Amino acid sequence: MDKICDTCSERMSDGVYCTVCCMTMHFQCAGITEAGYRKLGDRKLTWRCNKCRLSGTSHQPVSPAPKSPIAESAVLLEIRALSEKLTPLESLKDEVSTMRKEFADLKSSLSKQFDEIINKLEDKLRVMEQRVVKVECIKEDVEKLQERLMKLEDESEDRDQWSRMNNIEIKGITQQNNENLLEIVVKIGSKINYPISKTQINFVSRVPTREKDRTKPIIVCFCNRYVKEDFIAAARLEAKTSPLTNSVFGLSGNQKVYINDHLTIKNKLLLSQTKKSAAAANFQYVWIKHAKIHARKTETSPVIIIKSEKDLTKIV
Repeated sequence: MDKICDTCSERMSDGVYCTVCCMTMHFQCAGITEAGYRKLGDRKLTWRCNKCRLSGTSHQPVSPAPKSPIAESAVLLEIRALSEKLTPLESLKDEVSTMRKEFADLKSSLSKQFDEIINKLEDKLRVMEQRVVKVECIKEDVEKLQERLMKLEDESEDRDQWSRMNNIEIKGITQQNNENLLEIVVKIGSKINYPISKTQINFVSRVPTREKDRTKPIIVCFCNRYVKEDFIAAARLEAKTSPLTNSVFGLSGNQKVYINDHLTIKNKLLLSQTKKSAAAANFQYVWIKHAKIHARKTETSPVIIIKSEKDLTKIV
């Protein structure tokens, strides 16, 4: 049910009540906001309007209907109990204020520590970035050095193989005491229908092999490269007719004899890899000519020259 404001005499649905003059008023008529009045809580029981507050009136006016002493005593007791309950709030307020200050100090301290940690991390990150830049520069230098080293190794390999261009390697000749290698080479030349004189040979010698149980191969260095090429061609042509063995050359044993270019160790390994790849790809021909590795799948297939391991990918 709507009430009448005792100040403006207009209807109101809600308002404030002065505990001194017992007047009910609009919030705006009483000079207080609704939110402010709601926050008073238990203090509404002792709230006074501006008029009563300015006049200093604190006694309860006589109401039209007199209250009994018992009722007034009960109200006083209730007010006194509320006052006792509100007393600890002052100390609680101080505690909350202290906690807020401590929290602010802690927040400030943590903020400083956090800033210090961030600064240290940034310094370390800056140092690491500088090191990374140095490492990248070193990496580039290393790559250049590796590239240069590989180039030098290739050049050295080419020079080494070039120095062997007049050489042939004879494998499978049985080694004997007091053997005359020069005469053996002459016998081989006679058998393959390519006679050789001693004046065409620069030197001939057996060389060590990595496998201790194998017979040391014979290296023959010719004075003329074309003589060397013709000697190998004649040996291969003869081998097509019948296998070359020690007994064919008047030597003891039936061990097979192979006559090829004198390859470097690197090229020998490359030749071995080429043969394996060729076998896996069903290539029929792998041979050496002018100290270079050649491969061909069939008689009509194009010839592939293998100069490095990268070229092995061509064998498919």
